[in-house]
Amino acid sequence: MKIAIDIQTTLGQPTGFGFYVSNLVDELKKIKTNHEFLLIRPQGEKDFSTPQRWMWDQLTFPRRAKKAGADLIHQPCFSAPFIFRGPRVVTVHDIISVLFPENLPFASRIFYSKWMPYSYRAATEIITSSLATKRDIQKVLNIPEDKITIIYLAYDEKYKKRLSKVEIHRVREKYKLPAEYLLHIGTLEPRKNLSFLVDVFNEVIKDEKNKNLTLVITGKKGWYYEGLFKKIKVLGLEEKVIFTGYFDESDKSALYQGSKMFVFPSLYEGFGLPPLEAMASGVPVISSNTSSLPEVVGDAGILVSPTDKKGWIEAISLVNNDSKVRQQMIEKNVKQITKFSWEKTARENIAVYERAYKVFNEGIK
Repeated sequence: MKIAIDIQTTLGQPTGFGFYVSNLVDELKKIKTNHEFLLIRPQGEKDFSTPQRWMWDQLTFPRRAKKAGADLIHQPCFSAPFIFRGPRVVTVHDIISVLFPENLPFASRIFYSKWMPYSYRAATEIITSSLATKRDIQKVLNIPEDKITIIYLAYDEKYKKRLSKVEIHRVREKYKLPAEYLLHIGTLEPRKNLSFLVDVFNEVIKDEKNKNLTLVITGKKGWYYEGLFKKIKVLGLEEKVIFTGYFDESDKSALYQGSKMFVFPSLYEGFGLPPLEAMASGVPVISSNTSSLPEVVGDAGILVSPTDKKGWIEAISLVNNDSKVRQQMIEKNVKQITKFSWEKTARENIAVYERAYKVFNEGIK
């Protein structure tokens, strides 16, 4: 079988989608199979505008796949093509755009909150990255359960490699970070609950035992920063909360390994890759207990409601001051991360491709 995969997201500036597609394709190439993988990409490397995205998903990608002789197509990130006359697999990472449409500009809202969910009905099979997202797809989009397969994402093996103190110190110096800090890595938007995190941190450091801590928040400084900056100024935390802005991907391991703990109070995640990367890096994780995050973190980290201020204060204080608890969490990380691997992800994708091909050609769906 010839399987066409859209790899547009691997081009240009790296994103979470690009990371997923790159790792999936790399592992598919390693597996011995009779299938041929056709990697379809646009000519340029610039990010698509919303109209360009629609054109690529719905017209250019399926036409080029057909011209290449594809028997099946896989859209691993965006909308399912309607015009391809063959089995169609689409990966639905989350339905954040449906649940939080107010965070999108108007044109993007129409595409991501309306068109994309509508297009999923054209898919022969849907892959999603957590049980929580599968349930959301069933409940909110009314898509049958037997059409959806859960396939977990995984982490880059580089995070397991322990860096030298010299390398960690170099990266700390580069971003002007202190010796002991809480770390948050993720897209900066309201659902990440960073205003709540700043409030929690403000209370944490009122305790003399936690005066050693600084909060480090990464990501581009977009519109969401304005409210955070204002709050930090009002609370007098200018010296205790550090925004790195955009950081080099090559420094990410050192940022994780240099932190005392990783904090992730997100309101909703389709999968939640940063906590998994933090666990692979050997860092204690405190995370929200919502959506997919309990599936990712398991019992290795501390799970707290993203609205439980007292619970977050107590969890951070505990991890900061109890070395035994920190060590136990790090040891549990080792076991938890074994549940995730890109080879497993790739093999399970192949099984979905084969089922989609069979289902389509037998006319079951």
